[in-house]
Amino acid sequence: DHNHDFIVMFPDWNPSTNSKTAISNNRKKIYLLPPGNRRYLFQETPSDMPQAHLWYPSEDVIKALQLFLAGGKNLSGSLTYRYDLVDLTRQVLSKLANQVYYKAVTSFQKKNIEALQFHSNKFLQLIKDIDVLLASDDNFLLGTWLESAKKLAVNPSEIKQYEWNARTQVTMWLDTNETTQSKLHDYANKFWSGLLENYYLPRASTYFSHLSESLRQNKKFKLIEWRKQWISQSNKWQEGNELYPVKAKGDALAISQALYEKVIPSPLPYWALVVVSCGVCNYFANAWK
Repeated sequence: DHNHDFIVMFPDWNPSTNSKTAISNNRKKIYLLPPGNRRYLFQETPSDMPQAHLWYPSEDVIKALQLFLAGGKNLSGSLTYRYDLVDLTRQVLSKLANQVYYKAVTSFQKKNIEALQFHSNKFLQLIKDIDVLLASDDNFLLGTWLESAKKLAVNPSEIKQYEWNARTQVTMWLDTNETTQSKLHDYANKFWSGLLENYYLPRASTYFSHLSESLRQNKKFKLIEWRKQWISQSNKWQEGNELYPVKAKGDALAISQALYEKVIPSPLPYWALVVVSCGVCNYFANAWK
């Protein structure tokens, strides 16, 4: 999974420019083969909308998460199992967020402000939920990255510089002006707790706020104004020095289970999933010890 999801690679576009074709096209699934790549790219939305990379059907990863959760009673003591569980749950929720994003911008195109607010709030809540999930594993913490950079410094000036470098590398690079994001923005994006809550969440929130304001005032969406606001916020965050946790908190299995039940109704009773997963647990048990 290449993290080409809208939470961490938020589309920089004006949905007004594609409103007619986006509304008229029905949801479709296309199988593409990128040049020089043997893996198929699944496209589940009209081609004139922004596209998130999807190397597998969403239904398959949801089924995989069902089996992972069902095997948790026997495997939750394994560090590698918990890492995979957090990462897999993150994938499921981020793919869901992609679809919620499409619903939000389509609502904007249809000038349905109530639906826009509903779906945009759902998108923002998914960011918050994923941040809580990621915080439950030491491997998904922004604080670890920032502190490792600062440890290389030998004086206060270097501490400030190295932290700025670390923040910039995973967000928006230096070739940015007032109205144009760096061509390498989100190049090194990460699903890390702290980064979602304090960087990606404000970005999406300001974008959806501008969409809503456009409908309320019956005016064109001000893409340039959003860019100005977001680039300014990004620069301010990069220059910050607030501390982020370097130790995980929370029960990864309990959080994953709660989020799964919150956003994806199970087609099977839980006891059935446990039965189905027995073979999976036995097969992978040695690998996760």
